[in-house]
Amino acid sequence: MQHDMDVANQAGAAFRADMNLAFQALVTNSSGSAAPSTTYPYQFWADTNAGLLRMRNGANNAWVTIGLLGVPNFGHILPGTVAFHAKNTPPSGWLKANGGAVSRTTYADLFAEIGTTFGAGDGSTTFNVPELRGEFLRGWDDSRGIDASRAFASAQGFATEVHRHWRNVSHSAEYGYTDRTNNAEDAQGRSGVRTYDSLGSQTDNQSTGTSATETRPRNIALLAIIKF
Repeated sequence: MQHDMDVANQAGAAFRADMNLAFQALVTNSSGSAAPSTTYPYQFWADTNAGLLRMRNGANNAWVTIGLLGVPNFGHILPGTVAFHAKNTPPSGWLKANGGAVSRTTYADLFAEIGTTFGAGDGSTTFNVPELRGEFLRGWDDSRGIDASRAFASAQGFATEVHRHWRNVSHSAEYGYTDRTNNAEDAQGRSGVRTYDSLGSQTDNQSTGTSATETRPRNIALLAIIKF
């Protein structure tokens, strides 16, 4: 219920009805899917479209979100906050961080915070949330030099650091076999490469590990979400 809080000079029954409407708007925090047309500094508005409780700022030129409607542990988490949820659907006030395009007006607070950093949507009415499905998150380097030359919010592909694997090799001395160690590097930059003067057999003692199509640590899959 919303009311402009302007009670006109009118006949008794009409005056009483108008006053009752004004009081009803007060006790329901000017609830409605659209903002009240007449606003006042520090006025409350229960935004039933977004599920948020908002308050007019002191200058009476913008709405400030102060909490969620119907949530027991009252408090405001800033739009754009990313978290992981232990359920496969997002809670009230959050969106899946799945790279999807969402409305710039319905999620105006989130759009004001992240803009088109993660995609411009259709270029006019929508914008994209981060795509975090299946991704590991990494702190932005921000000129530290550990992960240099990274742009904020940029994606980084798979990589394995340059390294070497050493093998213990046993050789048969059959057929006049000779084992010679060459301490110089070979064409691939490997040092201590063994070369063989004649035919022989060899056994490689290599370690075995878990095979997969990617390199990864142990992990648990949770739902990535973003506050709107």
